Amino acid sequence: MHGITATSASGDATRRYLAAMRDRGPLSIDWANAPTRHKRYPGAERVVLPWATRDGTALGLVGELLRELLGLARVVWYHPMDDLGDPLGEPPVFLLGRPAPSGGGLYPIEAYVAAGERRVPGLPAALYHYDSVHHALERVREGDHTPALTGLVADAPDPDVTLVLSAVFWRSMFKYGDFGYRLICQETGVLIAQALAVAGRLRVAGRAHLRFSDEEVDRLVGLDGAREAAMAVLTFTLPRAHGSLVNREVPRTPRGGSTRRPAAGESMPLPLPMPDGPAATLHRASTAGGGASSSSSTRLRPAPPPGVGPAIPVPEPAPGVCLAAGVPRRASPPAGYRPVPLRAGELGAILAAAGGGYPADLPAAGTGLAATVLCLLALRVHGLPRGAYWYDHDRRMLHEAAGQDPMPAVVAGRLLGNTRAALRGAAAVLVPVGDPLAGAGLFGDRWYRLQQAEAGLAAQRAALTAAALGLAARIHSDGANDTTDEVLGIAGTPLRSLSFLAMGTPLTSGPLVARGIPADSHEEVRPTTG
Repeated sequence: MHGITATSASGDATRRYLAAMRDRGPLSIDWANAPTRHKRYPGAERVVLPWATRDGTALGLVGELLRELLGLARVVWYHPMDDLGDPLGEPPVFLLGRPAPSGGGLYPIEAYVAAGERRVPGLPAALYHYDSVHHALERVREGDHTPALTGLVADAPDPDVTLVLSAVFWRSMFKYGDFGYRLICQETGVLIAQALAVAGRLRVAGRAHLRFSDEEVDRLVGLDGAREAAMAVLTFTLPRAHGSLVNREVPRTPRGGSTRRPAAGESMPLPLPMPDGPAATLHRASTAGGGASSSSSTRLRPAPPPGVGPAIPVPEPAPGVCLAAGVPRRASPPAGYRPVPLRAGELGAILAAAGGGYPADLPAAGTGLAATVLCLLALRVHGLPRGAYWYDHDRRMLHEAAGQDPMPAVVAGRLLGNTRAALRGAAAVLVPVGDPLAGAGLFGDRWYRLQQAEAGLAAQRAALTAAALGLAARIHSDGANDTTDEVLGIAGTPLRSLSFLAMGTPLTSGPLVARGIPADSHEEVRPTTG
């Protein structure tokens, strides 16, 4: 990989990437060049994880957290449809679904776990890869890697379990090209939201780290940075009831000592490296801003543009809504929604969850979104006039951005057929908005990764809340476009729409049947010989 020169100005790679994405043409997909969707270390020693937490062990908590993050969660029978939602008349397709959404269902994110016997009884100290197909940990390298990993993040804690989320770039980019990098950055945030929600249900304290030394984390995990690279580090402290806080004094491995141990070999063929182009240049540039320091009081969340309309109080959230309750219910509807209005309390709960603070190393993230602000297209909401709004989380207010019905203008934009079908019945659309260069002076081109990850986090928290309320939601990335920016009143400003989450009441019938895989009825199937 080529380095970034010292003369490169902060944000230059982001500017070039944004220009390339604005001018990109239609996709050209070579499905014969698609990589596998699961990584394996076939010769590695393995630890089979419990399928549920009823055994009351720390290892059970780790297993549940990983299963609800990246495990195989449901079986799906799907009748193929065209972009307008009409059946193609082809035989149904059998799919294996995961708990969190992924652009194109390609699942480019892998997980590595650093833990040991002192913190997680039954788990020898090592660096592990999570095998999502078999719900097992594959031992990549022996030794306690936790001290070395936590020493590389911006605010080093003393966790029981450290999780590294990495991206296999070609798994998304073979289909989406350079645009796949944006999807990967947002999916990182989606999985952070998922992990924190599940951890909360399990009474596990979690924290997200997006600022770290990329080169050193990649080297410690055994990634080359071109085919696969670290995108986030998550740290978790298990509840005392599971014995993780007994004997907190853990011998620290000398720096560099872990990487000198032999590592297990991964499955072949290896995925292709990230192709040279705007995305590769941006990723290389983004690795230079991992160690930036900033005051916790620094706030980079954008403000609404001048001229927004009067403020409307946000409805009180519906009581008793838990993010984690949406995990088993969440699904991306393939054929749109029933035209049923959103209740006021449902909207209040969705906005409160999506715009709330979260434990992370971004400036002021604990009090609210740090790099983005939320906008709302209200299409069918009880008590709220149809229109476009800016959401002020601190004051719990909505500011009118456009007084007229936004739908005619939005559908005039460049939208895919399935997005148009979704908008016909959707009750509302949540649009994270941000300035892609606002934090470049502090974080360099890494700001792009940080902001896109937060956009994905906000969208997933909204989707989980919607699912907990019995609603459905789906990200339509094509909806974040110049036309949507005009509707929100940000065209010609540094701000732009980052994502586009449609929400509404799911259809009672459609081309898809999904059934969850029970968490308490699993036996691992292993190949036999002889």
